[in-house]
Amino acid sequence: MRFLAVDWSNTECRYLLASLQRGGGITVQKTGLAAIEDVSAKKDRISDSEKTSKSNELLNLITVLRNILKEERIGSCSLLLCLDRNKIELLYQTLPPCSEQEIPILLKNQVLRELSGFSEHDPLDYLVLGNTTEENHRILAATIPLSYRQSLVHSFRSISCSPQRIGLKSLAVAELMFHSEAVPKDFEPGLVVHVVENEVDLVLVEGKQILSVRSVRLPDQLRFSDIVEKVAAEIERTVMISDDHVIGQPIKKIILFGTDEDWIPLVQVLTEQNLDVSVINPFQISGVHAAAIPDQPGCFAPLLGLLFEQQTPSKNTIDFLHTKEAPKPTNYFRSVFLAILLLGICCFGFYYWNREVVRSMEEELIRVKEEHQKVVAQLQQIQPGFNVLYQTKNWDSQNVVWLDELRELSLVLPNEQDLVVSQMSFSILENNTRFSGMIQMNGIVRDPSVLLKLQTDLQRQGVYLVQFPVPSVNPAGGGYPWLFRVSIYRLRR
Repeated sequence: MRFLAVDWSNTECRYLLASLQRGGGITVQKTGLAAIEDVSAKKDRISDSEKTSKSNELLNLITVLRNILKEERIGSCSLLLCLDRNKIELLYQTLPPCSEQEIPILLKNQVLRELSGFSEHDPLDYLVLGNTTEENHRILAATIPLSYRQSLVHSFRSISCSPQRIGLKSLAVAELMFHSEAVPKDFEPGLVVHVVENEVDLVLVEGKQILSVRSVRLPDQLRFSDIVEKVAAEIERTVMISDDHVIGQPIKKIILFGTDEDWIPLVQVLTEQNLDVSVINPFQISGVHAAAIPDQPGCFAPLLGLLFEQQTPSKNTIDFLHTKEAPKPTNYFRSVFLAILLLGICCFGFYYWNREVVRSMEEELIRVKEEHQKVVAQLQQIQPGFNVLYQTKNWDSQNVVWLDELRELSLVLPNEQDLVVSQMSFSILENNTRFSGMIQMNGIVRDPSVLLKLQTDLQRQGVYLVQFPVPSVNPAGGGYPWLFRVSIYRLRR
């Protein structure tokens, strides 16, 4: 991914175009220094609406960057901004023992009391310094007005550059020093010094931690010899202050950025003060790949530090776009709403699935009813024939010849003067182990004694059992005054 890192002052803009490699490392494609001219009054280069919405500083910088993007033929890119000390408010704060989550709240309350122009809406970021003890937390707090951050974001978006980080120059220089092979992990307390134009940043570090940050602005238009003298004086003053109040031990290590030729006079002065001075070329640090090293490599140290911060998350950084915030309280309403929504979706899905199942079952029931009606109609057609076949089968299974039975009955029946049979029926007795069939006779009789004689004669044969006949009066009278009905059971053989 390609980034454009930018650092600027009132008169000069320093930019570095580079891409971050996936396996780690930075590939520098272009570096440059561009003079910033005051173009706020040139109507042919900027509209009146832009004049009222942006400060002169941003107007001048936007014009320079627009030209740079046009020369490099870059349509859009991600932007990394580096602010110097005069653009921000730095405060050293001491907080009582607290957890890491409580620091943003306590720090904001303390800054609100001490900084009159600070608003609770202004971006506030911080860095926990390395010499923090259990009794208290030493914090380096940094803030800029919210309106200034909004102006930065809107201004750069107008030229299709989306800011990804707004960092602090002195901390970016320290981050670059942490990636240098010349500095071991157990680095003893030392002072990192970065000089560009009339800005001097002095960062006191120990190992991979920052102990304090100090920035000094030199008078304008100084000769190089005067700059060397004043920088050496500020280094000596910072070392003396740090010895007494910060670490309590002498500082002997000084780190400069640039080339040896750039700082020969300063190195000689510091060496005379018994200080161990190391000069680091930022473009020769491990992980930095550049086709060509610019004439003033030390000027681009903060920009390379910003790229390392973007590639590898670090605790030694401040970012006004992504400030450290206290964790927000748990939003139970959202969880409950999502749970209710999920339950509603499940219920609707179950209802829809159940409706489909019921509908399919109803369709199956209709189909079964139609098939049942068809079967019932077929049964009604074949029922008479089936009954005949069934009765015929039963009659045949009983081994009873009813013609023979009728012949035997005719031999014992009284003559027609005593008894007349008006109706006779024969039926099979299924699943009866004693009787195979029954003969039912109805008729008229002259006297009940005739019936008793008939019963006696039939039972004497040993194959019949006659139910006791019960005569009744014949309403018609005449020669047969009695009606009768008798059941004769045929014993199985």
